[in-house]
Amino acid sequence: MRSLWIQRINAGTRQHGVNYGNFMHGLMKENIQLNRKVLSELSMHEPYSFKALVDISKNAFPGNKNVVIPPRKVAV
Repeated sequence: MRSLWIQRINAGTRQHGVNYGNFMHGLMKENIQLNRKVLSELSMHEPYSFKALVDISKNAFPGNKNVVIPPRKVAV
């Protein structure tokens, strides 16, 4: 069952641009103690609540931030 929960969590986090390991590390840094079963259920049945957890994880762990490339300036 544990591997199924991890697959579901991973699918939910990848929809928001974060992988499973970085997501779990960000939750750990924020001291959010939800087990994999609960996270799996949230990812499937409560997508808005799960997105809130992904956002918290992104802010807690710098490796979770999406890379934004600034536009290049064109010399005229």
